[in-house]
Amino acid sequence: MYKGLDLTASYTLQEALSTIGTAGDELNQNNLQDATLLYDDPRVNGPASRTDARHSGSVAAVIQAPWGITVSPVFYWRTALPVSTTAGVDTNGNGENNDLPDRAYQFDGVGNAPKDLGACETWNCGRGAKRTQFNLRVSKSFRLGGSAQVEAIGEIFNLFNAKNPSTFVTNASSSRFMQPNEYSGDFQNPEQRVGQIGFRFSF
Repeated sequence: MYKGLDLTASYTLQEALSTIGTAGDELNQNNLQDATLLYDDPRVNGPASRTDARHSGSVAAVIQAPWGITVSPVFYWRTALPVSTTAGVDTNGNGENNDLPDRAYQFDGVGNAPKDLGACETWNCGRGAKRTQFNLRVSKSFRLGGSAQVEAIGEIFNLFNAKNPSTFVTNASSSRFMQPNEYSGDFQNPEQRVGQIGFRFSF
């Protein structure tokens, strides 16, 4: 800590490919575009939907403010994850409605048409939305006598209430194509803006 400030930052440039579409390394038959090619079909080896955010990072600080107050902000961010989109019709006539669309698209705002990214060449060729979250912790200790003290703690998660859209409509023939189905606060998603107050006694 230097003059009451401790600062930490991280950045990751990454690429993750998968033949199952998520983060595994096994063949998922639902992803097959041509059953005669199996692993020889490069279209099944696409970006991993859970981990292939091209850029991600965080910034955290501990600030010793006046009057014995400690302020600790943390900011997380990542770019959009892959989304597996389908044409919505059985274009190759194999009885499976899982054919890739001609074009790849990215979510471009609620109610907006998706952004065209170019040709869809692999499974998970689409992209969803970026994710950000800013958390803040403020604390102050009060001496009770002797070695005993109590620390009052206030925390707010997702301070700016970022919506963080996720799980998109992936059928290219739908009128809601690439519109989100879930947001922060929904099951297995990051928090909506929420706060808590606590006290920690030490002696």
